[in-house]
Amino acid sequence: MRKKNNVSGKNAAPSRYSNWIAGHRTFILTTIIVSILTACGLLGYSLGFSHSKQAVAAAEPRVFGSQSDLLAEQENRCAKIEQINLEQELTKAQKEADVLSNSLDQKEEEFQQQQEKIDSLEETILDALMMNLSDVTLSRSSPTVSSYAEKAKELLSLSRKASTFKEMPESETVDISEYEQALQKQLANIPTKKPISGSLTGYGYRVHPVYGYKHFHPAVDMGAPTGTPIKAAGGGRVISATYNSRSGNYVKIDHGNGFVTAYLHCSKLFVQSGERVSKGDVIAAVGSTGTSTTPHLHFEITFYGSPVNPNQIIME
Repeated sequence: MRKKNNVSGKNAAPSRYSNWIAGHRTFILTTIIVSILTACGLLGYSLGFSHSKQAVAAAEPRVFGSQSDLLAEQENRCAKIEQINLEQELTKAQKEADVLSNSLDQKEEEFQQQQEKIDSLEETILDALMMNLSDVTLSRSSPTVSSYAEKAKELLSLSRKASTFKEMPESETVDISEYEQALQKQLANIPTKKPISGSLTGYGYRVHPVYGYKHFHPAVDMGAPTGTPIKAAGGGRVISATYNSRSGNYVKIDHGNGFVTAYLHCSKLFVQSGERVSKGDVIAAVGSTGTSTTPHLHFEITFYGSPVNPNQIIME
């Protein structure tokens, strides 16, 4: 009987564990299941995180590649837009250039038309002037000193008007040089220019300053210092340039239209016989050579051999 009790004592502990397990079976199973599920979750998370990193790492080159492509595409679009803008600006500039070219062509045509009108006006004016000049004529039958004087007055009046016209703005569009040349050509050989400055006195009857008798003096005496330049009263040919005891050093000029001028008592002569001179050329210098008491110019004009009072024709 005692052995049986011992056996019963040895089996009492396992029976208590079994009972405790049996009593807590549900809790234990639940805990085990939860642990297993937790472990599985952790394992799945670990695997998923690792896969995600690999996916991100694999996707990064594709992302960068797509960004580069996008930038390249944007740059290409910008280049195309810039090219389009440049083409539009070029087209606009070409249109403006065409408009300007057309405008210049039109202005050139207008200028040409205006120039033609000016040329026509200039020709009309010159024709009128030359016709007016041709009206200043002399009687072919019997030209006289008076007719020459009248012609010279008209020519000088026209010359002054031409000079006045040249000072006006209109002269820039009308060239009257041809008209002026024609005027000067007609005036060139008419002795109208004063040989020296001063008054023209002493022509006519008077008492001779040296011999004291009354006589006709066919010239004017113009007082001036010795050496004063003497100018030709008109253009022509020198027919005398010499000396004699009465006239002293003297010059005579034939003007080719009946007029001859003489310049007496000169201190010096600057021309020779046969030489051609123009109106205003210096031909001699004032002196007191020959029959003379003081330095002066004896200025004499004849028309076909007859004496002429210089006051009738001298007007320049």
